[in-house]
Amino acid sequence: MGILNDFERRLEGAVEGIFAKVFRTGLHPVELATQVLKEMEAHKTVGVRSVWVPNHFVFRVSETDAERFRDTQKALRTELEHVVLEGARERGWGLVGPPEVEFETDPDLKEGRFECEASLVEGPTGWNQVVPAAPPAGNGSGAPAAGRALLTVVVDGVPGKTYALEKDRVVIGRLPECDVVLSDPGASREHAEIRRVGGAFVVSDLRATNATLVNGAPVGEHALADGDRITIGSTVLEFRRG
Repeated sequence: MGILNDFERRLEGAVEGIFAKVFRTGLHPVELATQVLKEMEAHKTVGVRSVWVPNHFVFRVSETDAERFRDTQKALRTELEHVVLEGARERGWGLVGPPEVEFETDPDLKEGRFECEASLVEGPTGWNQVVPAAPPAGNGSGAPAAGRALLTVVVDGVPGKTYALEKDRVVIGRLPECDVVLSDPGASREHAEIRRVGGAFVVSDLRATNATLVNGAPVGEHALADGDRITIGSTVLEFRRG
């Protein structure tokens, strides 16, 4: 499954080479990602116009596995939350709030064993974007295409380099592998992403050290409008629809 392959690849990159050492025994992260997708399928709620799935997941793991995950838990949580978004987008499911993954330690569980509790938790005020799937090409629905979108670096009020948002997922950060690379000490290695969601573009903070701002306000998930300005560190990026 592409979602799981992408999850494992991103997590391995996020923990910078210690992936094999940390996860060579006991509970493996891909087991958790697989369970997330199973829980979403098992607990979906059919509404009048949408199918809603859990966005909040609590994993209970053994003390041994909790200790092994201790130094990589932030990256693991982030990537599992990506799995929730990708699973929802791929299947056309709705989320009532941003994905959230938590870990708890259960002394009664043996190494390699875990339990998962999934639920629907409404997002806070300002979380205004449910994440449906983009309609497949040629589906006959008559839905408009997402259209062209641009992201322009603004320096001292003057537009600079412009990036075309041509991919379904554009990552912004300091890593050379990012789609939009920032040489800004206030930016995290993978700071934020912009996803194409149906006919919209949604910016998501990737649990960066410094908050991602849209028009001066911190956001977790935010549906972008033409002219919105995203601030990462001291870098301003202006979003424009073509």
